[in-house]
Amino acid sequence: MKKTFLSLSLLVAAAGAAQAQTPATTVGISLGYGRSRLLDNNNYKSTSHSAYQAGLNADVYLSEVISLHPELLYSLRYYDTNSAATAGLNRDVSSINVPLLLRYHADGLYFEAGPELDVPVKAVNEDGNDIKGQVNSVALNYLVGLGYQLNHGPSLGVRYDGGASNVFKSDANTVLGTGQYKTSNIWVVLAYSFGGKK
Repeated sequence: MKKTFLSLSLLVAAAGAAQAQTPATTVGISLGYGRSRLLDNNNYKSTSHSAYQAGLNADVYLSEVISLHPELLYSLRYYDTNSAATAGLNRDVSSINVPLLLRYHADGLYFEAGPELDVPVKAVNEDGNDIKGQVNSVALNYLVGLGYQLNHGPSLGVRYDGGASNVFKSDANTVLGTGQYKTSNIWVVLAYSFGGKK
């Protein structure tokens, strides 16, 4: 009986120690500046253009060094061709992005990776006309990055956000609808997290 009680006590103590080492959940805000483009093919040659993001994030720690890092972002990206002759193919797309990332934390450094849902809310052409009907209602992206965070406060990161599915709907009536156009974005992200101390 004493051995059983001792074993249970050690198990409870070990579980308590592990729980004590797991950081508390944090929530935060983030701002991003990026360079965005569509991957080139024979019908469309893209140029890199400024892009912007802002939104909310969280870190839900699964262990001392691993966290689930979801975000909810509003993004504005400009997809421009590299020639004035094809400026009619320029597109400005605003979207809601939902990255679902895993982060590995190592003494302030973090590494992140995971999928991202991209849901367009507005799309216009060079003349400001609505072309949202040309854009897929949901796109799937992937994201990898790294950064540095100070004690669950400010952080600075760099990430690559690439398209796993096409931006535009398949449509033989449009040049953009006949190619495999995926996004390619590089972001610098400044964020601030609240909480996290036990």
